[in-house]
Amino acid sequence: RSLRLALVLAVAACGATAAGDDSGIRGRALAGPQCPVEVAGSPCPDLPWQGTVIATDLASDEEFLVATDADGRFELFLEPGAYEVSIAAGTSPPFAKPQAVTVEEGTFTEIVVSVDTGIR
Repeated sequence: RSLRLALVLAVAACGATAAGDDSGIRGRALAGPQCPVEVAGSPCPDLPWQGTVIATDLASDEEFLVATDADGRFELFLEPGAYEVSIAAGTSPPFAKPQAVTVEEGTFTEIVVSVDTGIR
């Protein structure tokens, strides 16, 4: 019990707040297209993407990073506010068009990050 109290006090001393513990963004990153030509009757679904998702706070320009798991899923605990979400990528594919996301207090905003593989 005293260890838990010490941990809470240490986190509070670092400037962390309780807000953001119950709000944020969660979702899945999916990469596509996977096939150069899609043919009727032969689906070519998007696949989970493993990499880094970035949420940028539009008020402060602060960036928050999270790695996706093997299924492309991720979760970021964030303060309520407006964010722009994309992926960490170089100058060539894969890339993701940034999307605006609003985080409300006490909830997680569910999104899908569409990662463009560059396959045409």
